Amino acid sequence: MKLWCKLLGAARALSGISDSVSIVHSRPGCHNGMFYLRTLGSNQNDIRIVGSGFQAHDAIYGGEEKLANVIRLSYENFKPSLIAVLNCSAPVLMGADIEGIVYEMKEEIPAEIIALSTGGYEGPAWMGYEETLAELTRFMVSCEDPSDSKINLIGCKQDDVKADSDLLEIKRMLNSHEISINTVLTNSSFEKITNAPKASLNVVLGGDGLECAKVMQEKFGTPYVITSYPYGLDNSINFLKRVTTGLNKEVNKEFIASEKEWIKKRIEKVYFFLHGICGMSVAVIGDSSHAFDLSRFLSDELCLDVKVLAITSRNHVSQSRADDDYFEMLLIEPDRFRMNEIVKSKGIEMIFGSSLEKKLAYELNVPLIRTFYPVFDGVSISDSPYAGFKGVINLAETIINSVINNYTEVE
Repeated sequence: MKLWCKLLGAARALSGISDSVSIVHSRPGCHNGMFYLRTLGSNQNDIRIVGSGFQAHDAIYGGEEKLANVIRLSYENFKPSLIAVLNCSAPVLMGADIEGIVYEMKEEIPAEIIALSTGGYEGPAWMGYEETLAELTRFMVSCEDPSDSKINLIGCKQDDVKADSDLLEIKRMLNSHEISINTVLTNSSFEKITNAPKASLNVVLGGDGLECAKVMQEKFGTPYVITSYPYGLDNSINFLKRVTTGLNKEVNKEFIASEKEWIKKRIEKVYFFLHGICGMSVAVIGDSSHAFDLSRFLSDELCLDVKVLAITSRNHVSQSRADDDYFEMLLIEPDRFRMNEIVKSKGIEMIFGSSLEKKLAYELNVPLIRTFYPVFDGVSISDSPYAGFKGVINLAETIINSVINNYTEVE
C-alpha cells in the first residue's frame, strides 16, 4: 500500500519543527498535495510548506534561479532557523544541482539550509521520514554531561491524530516519575533539536525514527530504547517500565496503582456496553508505529477480535512484530484493492483507520474510528488523548459511542 512517497515522510518530519520552512521543489501537483494535507488537518495556523514554482519548461531550461528566489523569499517572510529544500522527481531526474544552489545560498541567508532528495520513485514515506530525522543529527551539538532525568521522544509527528493531547499525557506520565522531555523529534523548535544530546536517553515510539536514534548513539553516545506507543493500560505501563529501566530508575508503583483505580472507576460505569461489544470483529488499518500497539489494546483489554491488521506504512521493526498473536491476519503495505476485499470478506463490524477508509466503512455500514494519519474529515483540538492512562477512557468512550450511534437499516 505504497500510497505515499519519500516526499510525504520528509515533509511530515519537518512540519513539526516550529521554526522551519519546507520548500517543495517540484511540479505544482506535489506541492499542492503536501499543502492540502496540512491545511485539511488540525494545525491550520502553522503551515510552512512553500512551492518553488517549478513548471514543465523548467525541466528543459532549469529552475535554479526560481529556487534561489524562493529560498530568499522564504527567509524574508518566515525568518526560519532551518530551510529544507525537498527535491522531487522531475528535478531529480533532470539532474538539477540543488546541493550547489543550497551551498551558494548559505553565504547569503543567515539560516541553516539543507537539501533532501525525495523523488517519488526513490522510496516510500517511512524512508523519507527516517532519512530526514537522521539528517537533522548533523546539526546537533555534543554534550559532555547529559541530564540523567531527561529523555528525547523520537517518532512524534505533529500531524498524527491526537498528537498534541497524546504528548501532554505522555509528559504527565513521565513527570510522575520525575522525568522530563528534553526534545521531541519532531515537535520542537530547531534549537531544541540541536540540543537533543543533552538528554541521557532516546525513546523511540513504536519504532519510527530508529535510524536517528542509532546515529545519535554512534555520534554522541546516547543510548536508546524502543517502546510501544502507549495505547491502553498495559502498553502505558510497559512504556514507563522501558523508560525508567533505560534511565536506571524505579517505576512509580503508587502512581500506576492510582491510575489503575481511576480507570477502573470510570470503566465500571459502562460495564454493560463493554460487555456488549466483547468479541466484535474489527479491522485496524494504519502505520506501524501505532497500529500494532492499538491492536494489542483492542484485543487484550477491550476483548475485540482483530480480524485484519493492515500496516499502511512500515518501519524498521515492523517485520519483527509479524508473529504477535493479537490479530488474525497481518497485511504489510498491501495493495488497497486487495486489502478492501479481504476486509469485506471477514465480517468486520468496526474499522480503526484514517479518512482513507471512509468509503470502505460506508460500504460495510460500520463505524469508522479515526485513529491514524491522515484525517482530513475531522479535527482534533481538545485535550482528550488516545495515549496513556487517560487514553484508555477516551478510546473506550469513542468506541462505545460509535457503536451506539451507528445507524443500521433493518429489513
